[in-house]
Amino acid sequence: IISPKKLGADVVLHSLTKFINGTNDTMGGVVCGSQELIDSMRSVIDGSAMLLGPSMNSIRAASILKNMRTLHIRIKQHSKNALYLAKHFEKLGLKTVYPGLASHPSHHIFKSMMNPEYGFGGLLTLDVGSLSKANALMKLMQNKNLGYLAVSLGFYKTLFSAPGTSTSSEIPDEEQKEMGLTDGIIRFSIGLDNDIERTFNSMKECMVSVGIIKK
Repeated sequence: IISPKKLGADVVLHSLTKFINGTNDTMGGVVCGSQELIDSMRSVIDGSAMLLGPSMNSIRAASILKNMRTLHIRIKQHSKNALYLAKHFEKLGLKTVYPGLASHPSHHIFKSMMNPEYGFGGLLTLDVGSLSKANALMKLMQNKNLGYLAVSLGFYKTLFSAPGTSTSSEIPDEEQKEMGLTDGIIRFSIGLDNDIERTFNSMKECMVSVGIIKK
């Protein structure tokens, strides 16, 4: 989506665990830099990649390499689906945060940095008002096979979690408020659904069922 190297970065770190691998079965990361940097890291004498142990198992590396061959296709679909849902959630009057929306404060900055072909990514947040409603909605969506209540990202199924009580729970309450991280926020990693309109309609029905919106 964004190429830091083109924006002047000397060293780029990527998580392989999430969108790049895409199947939630491997953990890993990668360091991208100059040939000089990479050679220094893998030196058998004093290279950090050799001495500190972050070298990946060859079977896992081969698995990720295989999945990378479909990355460009997957990212386009993640982005397409996320933009569709974000627009329709916002039309329902729900507070939706997604960089592809004109309402996002950094929309134009993101647009100037992105690779347009791949869209705005597969992540969005939705504020449903309270933690109880967030939990009820996520459980119902999981029961309806619309995704999984899980904290990872980049899977081919949609994943959702309440970051205030999971991944960001260690942040003090006052700081969460300053960040706009309310109890009712749900973080979505949108999957590769072929019929995203049907997915939206099913999610909308779930929202009606738990009292987030009216029918």
